[in-house]
Amino acid sequence: MALSRFKKMKFNKRNFTEGLCLFLIAMMFISKISLKWTGVVPRTLTPFIFQHGLHPYMNFGINFLGGFVLLYIYFRKKERPKVSPTYKFLIFSMIGILSIQTLFQIAVVNITYSMTMQLGGLIMAIAVTTIYGVFIPALLPIDRMVHFTKRFVVILVFASLILLPVLSPFMFRGGRFIGVFKHIPHMVSASTFAFIYFLPSVFNYRSFTWKKNNILNILALILIFFAVILTATKAALITCLIAVVGAILIYGSKKKSVRMFKFFFIGSILTFIITVGPSVANFAYDVATGQKGFGMRPAQDGIESRMEEIHRGWGLFQESPAFGRGILYKFMNAEGVDVGGYNSFKDPHNLFVSAGVIAGWPFMIFSVFAYLAMVGGTIKGLASKNLNHQMMALFLLSHLPVFLIYHVHISLGGMGDRMYWLVFGYLALNHKKSTDITT
Repeated sequence: MALSRFKKMKFNKRNFTEGLCLFLIAMMFISKISLKWTGVVPRTLTPFIFQHGLHPYMNFGINFLGGFVLLYIYFRKKERPKVSPTYKFLIFSMIGILSIQTLFQIAVVNITYSMTMQLGGLIMAIAVTTIYGVFIPALLPIDRMVHFTKRFVVILVFASLILLPVLSPFMFRGGRFIGVFKHIPHMVSASTFAFIYFLPSVFNYRSFTWKKNNILNILALILIFFAVILTATKAALITCLIAVVGAILIYGSKKKSVRMFKFFFIGSILTFIITVGPSVANFAYDVATGQKGFGMRPAQDGIESRMEEIHRGWGLFQESPAFGRGILYKFMNAEGVDVGGYNSFKDPHNLFVSAGVIAGWPFMIFSVFAYLAMVGGTIKGLASKNLNHQMMALFLLSHLPVFLIYHVHISLGGMGDRMYWLVFGYLALNHKKSTDITT
């Protein structure tokens, strides 16, 4: 009887497609979770477990399998959302530049390294671009994407905070909060994403109120911001503050309560600047120059260290300015390419220098135009009537300064890389008007 019922069930293609898209979005967070605190999960069990969590091989395999299915569905779909011509041009240009440069690297630059691994790096870069930057935005409505991502990442951040009192030795590394994730950057990204995705909930349908539910939203946002503070990451704090200011200006309303809230907020900022602004500026300078520590993070001269990283990256770029060092250059060592041997000291911490190290002058020039396109996409998104589209633009607006001090995001294994391409993809689409950002 159960078999007969199963035969009568109709396969819902739309639900399957959206479910697969949501699963791949969840994978960007699941792949970075560490279960070390359980005491039963081993550190490594190739190819399933790595650093007490999902192994990169499993992560790549699941993404590739899901990506192939989405590829088939995407090209079988009769009607697809219209995509910005500029975005199309940039996507094809990037893939073309990386493909040509990788072939030159195999033949001229990295001749002692595995050709298979170098081609694998190219395939992963193309995969993250197409899966998260093209297929998912075209197949999954933006409302569902925002609703799911917000709840999923907020739950992970709250879980980290709940476990903090009883599992504090596992929740910190180097005096910085990592929560349930493997490394500090994962917690930084997760808490920042949670803050920005949850922020519009405070502005219920464009209007701010002091109702009970909204007060709970404010308290939840404060807790998420507390998680950001615990990571002791200056860039994340600046990102959240930019998002708050942007949200107050974007989610406007003619209602008196909102005007009063804006007046109170702007007045508070002005009062803060006049009264304690100089002291805060001096403290920020001391933190940036390494004279004082931030949170539980040891004092570090952020300006000097950044310049050293950029200088070191420029040196790597000069070794092969025409072709670059390769997509997987941070995984290369004297013995070959080791996927588990990521060397963060090779990161130039500059978007344009990073592009040059990866694929030479052509990619560095491309990165300049791509950044300008991000600025243009942000402005266009903020002017959209779609509330979720505005949220994507707010996300990108708050991250524009961050992109300048980080690297090119084309890794299928990166949490931020996949999230950024999702945002790019949704901003490049033309969406119908939407009114729900709070559910």
